[in-house]
Amino acid sequence: MAEPRTIGRYQILRPLGQGGMGTVYLAEDPLLKRRVAIKVVRVTGAARHQATLRFRREAEISAQLNHPNLVTVFDVGVEEDLGPFLTMEYVEGKSLGRHIKDRDLDTETSARVLIQAMRALRAAHRRAIVHRDVKPDNILLSEEGRAKLMDFGIARTLGHLGAGSEQALDAPLMAEDGVALAQTLALRLTSSGDFLGSPAYAPPEVLRGGEGTPASDRYSFAATAFELLTGKLPHPGGGLTEIILHILQEPVAIPADLPPAMGTVFRRALAADPDDRYTTLPEFMEELVDALPGPVSMRARLFTFLGQDEDGTGSVSTARFRQVEPAPAMESGSHEVRARGTAPVKITLAEDPVETYLTTRKRVRHEPRRGGTDWPQVLKWIVLAFLVLQLFWWLAPTLSHFQF
Repeated sequence: MAEPRTIGRYQILRPLGQGGMGTVYLAEDPLLKRRVAIKVVRVTGAARHQATLRFRREAEISAQLNHPNLVTVFDVGVEEDLGPFLTMEYVEGKSLGRHIKDRDLDTETSARVLIQAMRALRAAHRRAIVHRDVKPDNILLSEEGRAKLMDFGIARTLGHLGAGSEQALDAPLMAEDGVALAQTLALRLTSSGDFLGSPAYAPPEVLRGGEGTPASDRYSFAATAFELLTGKLPHPGGGLTEIILHILQEPVAIPADLPPAMGTVFRRALAADPDDRYTTLPEFMEELVDALPGPVSMRARLFTFLGQDEDGTGSVSTARFRQVEPAPAMESGSHEVRARGTAPVKITLAEDPVETYLTTRKRVRHEPRRGGTDWPQVLKWIVLAFLVLQLFWWLAPTLSHFQF
């Protein structure tokens, strides 16, 4: 099929990507003179109506949230010859899924991306919106270093969640039953399209037919973090059936070379029982940052980044940090830092010598000394006493003539 020249009022520049059911184009808005991305789904009949409803839902959710770490949706419509389309913010960069394939993100940058995506997902949860399809391909990283969560097309508000049409499968699974169930689920997921979301990142309760909840979003987010930091899926398999069976019956597969502390964090975050998982996204990220391998300075920077810009105004810095370790007297694990209830140690950055100098001068001038002799103070009092004695000696002859 020939590529369209226009979609709605938008001038098509070139395709950005193509999937089984649709295409994403780079386009220009002639009214506002800005570049946009347009997602088009080439379907007909009932599927076209369903896709239109999902696009409208995504546009409504984008308007409600308006978060810097969410992809903004501008317009939605239907092109008769093509199908439903969604016009959204163009993010010049690539998805986290592509970065995972390219293995081009270091540990600190990966953690900063996760912190930003966490802010976006947390903002949705605060508005009682469940994403239901958190995965690496739905997180974009711009060339400026800002992470953007996208694709709320199958999201639901908690007020609309309830007993769905699908029957939950709560019966205990034996080995044979588990294989049969996994095969049935895999067939249903790949043929009928009833399942909403990505099975490799879905928790057991969703695969069994339960509705998505914030706890299931947190599981999918943890699965995304696992793949980003290890390069592997938490539940491996040679095909969809094997992956589903592993999720339903096996614990998370921790790589042998993963630090034990990280393994402990991921076992809890990816627990089969939602009640055994972390109860908040920040709690998970705090524990994950604390368990990351690397210098203390890196974790201190990440804790600082985690604790600031709650509105999402922070982004991944592309500047290179100078690896400056804290002095031995101050160097301690982040467990100790958090236990004392104090902020992480501020690390000096190579590109910020002026601020560091001013901060040091201010500390020297205003902080009280904690021990030893304060010689400047002693000298000041000696000079003051000397001046008083000189003044008394000078005034003594004059004072002797007064009668009291």
